[in-house]
Amino acid sequence: MASPGRVLVSLHVSPWSERAKWALDHHGLPYRVVQHMPVIGERRLRRLVGLDKPRATVPVLIAADEVLTESWDIARYADREGEGEKLIPVAQEPEVKAWADLADEGMQAGRALVVAGILRTPVALDEQIPPAVPRWARSAMRPVSRALTRAFARKYALPFDGLESEERKVRWVLARLRAGLSTRSPYLLGAFSYADVAMATLLQGVAPVDDRFIRLGTGTREAWTNRRLAADYVDLVQWRDALYLGKRPAPARV
Repeated sequence: MASPGRVLVSLHVSPWSERAKWALDHHGLPYRVVQHMPVIGERRLRRLVGLDKPRATVPVLIAADEVLTESWDIARYADREGEGEKLIPVAQEPEVKAWADLADEGMQAGRALVVAGILRTPVALDEQIPPAVPRWARSAMRPVSRALTRAFARKYALPFDGLESEERKVRWVLARLRAGLSTRSPYLLGAFSYADVAMATLLQGVAPVDDRFIRLGTGTREAWTNRRLAADYVDLVQWRDALYLGKRPAPARV
């Protein structure tokens, strides 16, 4: 099962990358992480995903002769190659996909809120600078970080003039999640599945998960936190936290 050549190109803070890692770790599949640098690493990423894809995004899994460029496809790969219970059971695949698509909707709207938060949080901008740059030099590079963050926003055409509308979209998705969990089971489909993984990672843009799972700088954590949503959906944040404690395995990385 193990493949020392398995490589995951990911963005540390990205919910989509976290979905892929969770699926691989759930099945005990070792992999090596290559961190993607937004904007700066765009050319390399474009070479990996190919010219036929309209936008080069992470995560990207390189495994033997396969290059998988969607979290959903990586989860299916992990189900196929790994051990343990399937995250996308064949009989429930349509329902799992519907929840994953819904999580995508929420995260796409939430992305604008997060990036706007980074732009207005100086420490978060400093934390976007590569770790190799000394801490004392980062504030001097803040204009560069701001320019790169704005370039990232342009890539995704983020609507900074419509943040209230984007928050309403996130609220609509969170309301659907709350309704889906209004049963005796702590899982959306009665048993743990990729549906739970996708919706749990959506909450990263509401109240980031504890550092033991995804380590963030203080400024980045502040930028990713939406206090209004976190207060209104505290039950979902608690559900996410319990899911991480019970179902998020330690990384099986090489």
